[in-house]
Amino acid sequence: MVEINRANQVVTQPQSNRAGQQTLAKDMQVQRTEGPNPTSKEKISLSVDPGISAELSKRLDEEASQRTLQYMEDMKKTQSALKTSVDEFAAFKEAQLAKNPELDLSQLDLYQQKDGSLKLTGSNLSAAQLSELEQEIAGNGKLVEAFSQLHTGIEQGLKHRDSVSYGELQADDLRGALMLNELTERYSDQFRSDGFGQDYKTMDEQLNTNTGLFGHFLLESVNPRISTRA
Repeated sequence: MVEINRANQVVTQPQSNRAGQQTLAKDMQVQRTEGPNPTSKEKISLSVDPGISAELSKRLDEEASQRTLQYMEDMKKTQSALKTSVDEFAAFKEAQLAKNPELDLSQLDLYQQKDGSLKLTGSNLSAAQLSELEQEIAGNGKLVEAFSQLHTGIEQGLKHRDSVSYGELQADDLRGALMLNELTERYSDQFRSDGFGQDYKTMDEQLNTNTGLFGHFLLESVNPRISTRA
């Protein structure tokens, strides 16, 4: 569990249990058997009360289908955004090390402020060093855009999963609390060596996995609840 409040404090608690992993495995195996993720309007049947009219039942099916298709589209964008964010941040660190090999960037992490600007943190770097690096990374428009989309995608995904609990959640509520490296590590930890997803060994494979699996594991990384209390 990751709890996020407006003071930008993050509290990490245990992740999903093995039963959830097994349920996901069954769902994903069915998906692989039946075909790829839906990319066009498809019928998604719901179990409805026999007393419900055929017209209402059809409308409910169509609404469920639209919600599922929209969720998959949102997760595709989010998946691309996370991949871009990881790649751009890695390239940035490589470039800085090429200019100054003495820099220790092993603990450098990235987050986004309320105004959308990028902020760096690293306990082994001085305030002056961090400030200089922030000036360098500020001009990376591709990273800014991708990281912003990542926040938006997580917000949309959580609302799709639980529209009641996350009905008032906004992407801005996540800014200052989502650390790129920390989030990526928590996402990667979902791919257990003895569970579903064990075939994805490298970070590149994990980031390029099935979009449905990606969405589930990413949201589990910030689940089961995000609190935005003042």
